[in-house]
Amino acid sequence: MDITLDSRLISALGQPSGILRSLGPLGVLVALVAVSAVIAPGVIEVDSLLSFLSDAAPIIALVIGGTLPILTGSIDLSVAGVASLTGVLVVVLNPIFGPWTSAVVVLIAMAFGAIQGFVHSWLQLPSFIVTLGTLSMLSGLALLLSNATAEPIPDNDSFVTFLSNSTAAIPNTIIALTVVVAVLGFLMRYLRLGRDIYALGTGERAAIMSAVNVVAIRTIIFAVSAGCAALAGLFLISITAFSSPTLAGNLLLLSIVGVVLGGTAISGGVGGLFPAVVGGLITSWLRIVTVIIGVQPTAQNIVFGLTALIAVALTTDRSKLGIIK
Repeated sequence: MDITLDSRLISALGQPSGILRSLGPLGVLVALVAVSAVIAPGVIEVDSLLSFLSDAAPIIALVIGGTLPILTGSIDLSVAGVASLTGVLVVVLNPIFGPWTSAVVVLIAMAFGAIQGFVHSWLQLPSFIVTLGTLSMLSGLALLLSNATAEPIPDNDSFVTFLSNSTAAIPNTIIALTVVVAVLGFLMRYLRLGRDIYALGTGERAAIMSAVNVVAIRTIIFAVSAGCAALAGLFLISITAFSSPTLAGNLLLLSIVGVVLGGTAISGGVGGLFPAVVGGLITSWLRIVTVIIGVQPTAQNIVFGLTALIAVALTTDRSKLGIIK
């Protein structure tokens, strides 16, 4: 990365608007929890919070995975399809791989994500079209493999069994998610990968001139995104104890809402893992708030759709995009 690009990144992080973007979502989360506690004090009890974090783990995993492509200026709309197909594959492949099925499924998902990122970058196809097309294919494949029926999860899958239990009263889904965030945080902080991701999102032409391998970076981040989506699928089936070809079908909008609510700019280059976690928590807590204030489940998507529009309007860097089409 050249000196000019480094200075642009440092300047962006140092501006008051950048600080507000970082701390604002955390303030929103605290405010939401405080208001909820006033209306329904039971929601902040320890058991309730642990249950909330366990239920929120799938959404947070999807938000984390979806944040990485958006940081580079791309988008991955296939995450919900990957999560749903994961549950189906755990059932279908269990007779072959037994207790290692879930690990194999995550590797398959990452390989698929890598191919998707490579196709998007190498062939210069818009990520929106590539991932929307693969979302449709994955949804169809999940329906085909499962015969459009829900199936119980085999009880011999070691990782799913681990996720279904708790350690010292802490749900193992929370522990697994914490490990994922820690590993990705280390990679983003101490490897060149993190700098290249932000450089690519800040300005692709400048990144290419700074010797950033665009194809390799996008291949890696789409692989990680699919891997996080597969983990989200495992979190879901560990909670529900069954697989369904549409298990994560309603989580795509929530995952995108979580990304932008965390302060990650849809235009790329601004955001990170901590904002992704905060955004996932806000999105999950909003579901609780809508229930507390009496919003009908059928109307919840209206709330999240409006929230997404407002968040995108506030985080989009129009100076970088030029003309909005």
